[in-house]
This record gives sequence, structure tokens and C-alpha cells, in this order.
Amino acid sequence: MKVKILDVKNEGEARCYLCKVDLYDYVANIPESYQDFSVQRGIVNNQYLDSLSDTVAKKLHIPPIVLISEEFIEKDNFIDIKNFRILDGLQRTHRLRVILLALSFILDNKNDPDLLDNTNRFYRRNSSELKKIGANNKLLKKLISHDVSSLGQVEDFFNGNTLWLEVWSGLSEEAQIRKMLMLNAGHKAVNIKHQLELLFLSTLFKLEEITPPDVEFVREKEVSAITYSKSRKVGHYHFSHIISSLVALSAGKLVNTNADFISEIQNGTLKDIDLVESFDMKLLKNVIEFLFNLDVELSKQYGDIGTKWIGREVVLVGLFGAIGNFSKENSSELHDLLHKLTAEIEAIVSYLDLNEFEQQRNKVKLNKVNVGNVNRRAVYSASLNYFLNAPDSKADWLQYFGGEK
Repeated sequence: MKVKILDVKNEGEARCYLCKVDLYDYVANIPESYQDFSVQRGIVNNQYLDSLSDTVAKKLHIPPIVLISEEFIEKDNFIDIKNFRILDGLQRTHRLRVILLALSFILDNKNDPDLLDNTNRFYRRNSSELKKIGANNKLLKKLISHDVSSLGQVEDFFNGNTLWLEVWSGLSEEAQIRKMLMLNAGHKAVNIKHQLELLFLSTLFKLEEITPPDVEFVREKEVSAITYSKSRKVGHYHFSHIISSLVALSAGKLVNTNADFISEIQNGTLKDIDLVESFDMKLLKNVIEFLFNLDVELSKQYGDIGTKWIGREVVLVGLFGAIGNFSKENSSELHDLLHKLTAEIEAIVSYLDLNEFEQQRNKVKLNKVNVGNVNRRAVYSASLNYFLNAPDSKADWLQYFGGEK
């Protein structure tokens, strides 16, 4: 893809080229792996982008797209880009590509009488193929309204359109993440869970190296935390929940992953955060070993209730916050403590008495309290009581949820 350089700006070792490119050249050169960039969230619904085909047809301005590329040749005020990743503009790029594929489908079927005479019937007959490329009936009708069936080739629809690009090279992974979050600051808010995952991608890569085959991590852009919690399987963990748990473990206290929490991480003002980044492979392995064994035993003793219970972030934060607190207050080394607790999994799970947990949890008056904070504190208190006293009796959930004896 050959683009014209309009301006250049240097930032330390990084360089940004402001460029202009023919719109069709950009869309035709979108890599097959354009959605695979690890710092990007997934494709999201956005009603304002549903009319992008009108923008293209009327040759209106499309906001600039920001790319990362280390594979290009610079010559005579042009750069020839061999490969790129999308730092900002994934949603626009996705829809431009869908328009291209839908146009191609229309032109391949322009002799079908239903295309113009009965578009709904045409869509129903071809819905399977159109859905595969991401095109819905609304887009089909919009394109037909612009008389695209009379075009000689797909390129004609894009003729006369140009697109501005920012092409970055030499950006570190950390700088890429920070720029992506800044670029999205004025757009639809980037999901808190996704932001948290981006800030700890290096930890995810470590975890993936050391975990057994039965353990799998899912990211927010793949499955939302809400959907995951409702349908999770034993051994499957939401990565954002793991990060929250590790922060709680290192801090030895409860944490709340809200916007302020993310801001403190980015500003470097969150206490104990360096411990999370410096967790060695052995400790991460111990954490996952303990969590997986707990997960298996919860499923064994409580079935689906146990599987869903451990899939809640508030539960993991409460549990690991208590482990971290006990480690700090009793000068117990985390490696040894996790090994000890792993050996006691059956007793811990029996103590947790999840049937009673659910009963007391359901009695909480949602209009008077933040149920997430109440659950978090209850799990933290119950877990800490076990670590301190190793009681023979079950957890007193009535007390931990604030009830009276």
C-alpha cells in the first residue's frame, strides 16, 4: 500500500507519519489478520458507523486511522507499507471491509432479479453467505440505494475518496497501549476490563507459558466478564479477574477495579502494583495450581453453584486478598502458603458451604447496598477466618453478610 507523506513527527525513538491514501487502496490492502492485534478490543456495535456506506458514497470525510508498521519503505515523500496493525480505527476498518465484500457479492449477483425487485427475498436466500462477511439487510439496502449494481467494478464505489492515516513506527508495546487508551478517551469508553487486560498483557503471556492444558484464559474482547460468569467451565478463567486477584494478593487487601483503579495503575500511584509485574513464574504457577484445584473441588462438592461461584471477580478478589493479608500479617511466604492451602482444598471447600452462601447473599437488599462490595467483603472475611483459625464448623455467612445471630 503506497501512501503520501504529509508531515512527520518524532517522539524519542518513535516516528509518526501523517499520510494520505486512496480509500480503495487502504480497504483492498487490509490484512486478513486485521482483528488479531492484542491491544485491540473486539468488534462492537455502533449505530453511528452503520451509515458509513453513505459517507463513502457521498465522498464525505472519514476520521483518520492510526496504524503501527515496521515493514515499509520510505522514498520521495511516499512510504510503501508492506504490513500494518490497527492501533485506532478498527471499527471503521471493519465496516469498510464489510462494505467492500458486500459490494463484491452484489456485483457477482447483479443479474438476480430479486436484487432490485425484492431485496428482502434476495437477502433471505443469501443470508448465510452475507452474514459470513458481516453484511446485514440494512447494509444491502443502503448499497442498492446508491445504485451500486450498475457499477463496473467494486473500486468504482470508492473512487475520489481519500483517507488520512497516522503511521507509527518504533513504538514500544507499553507506548502502543497508552496511545490506544488515549485515542479512545473521546470515543465510546473502552471497557474497564479490557483496559485492565491491556496493562498486564505481559502477565498473560507468562501465564500461558506455565499453565496446564486444562486451564484456559479468556479476554474481554473475546467474551465479556458478565457472559463468562454465567456460562464458564471448570479451568476457564477471565484474564481480568486473574489480574484483579493478583493485585489483591500482592496488596493483601480488597481492590475494586473501577476507573480510579485503572487511573492509579497508569499513573504509577497504586501501592504494591510493582509486585504484580514482578511475580516470578514459580509464584504464578502456584497461584494457578491452587485456583484450578479449588475450582475442581468446588465443582465436585457443589456442582454448577461452585463453578459459577469461582467465576465471580468479587469472590476471587475476596479470596486472594485474604490470602495476601494472612501472608503479610503472619510473615508467611506466599509460595509456602499456597502449597499448604492447596493441600487443604477439600477442607476449605467444605468450610465455604456455598449453599448457605447463596441463601444469605440472596437476602441482601440490593436497593440499600452495593452488592458487589458486600460479596467481596463477605468472602474476604470468611476466607481470612479459615486461614487464621482453621475452624471445624462451616463459614458463618449470616455474620459475614451483616446479619444478626
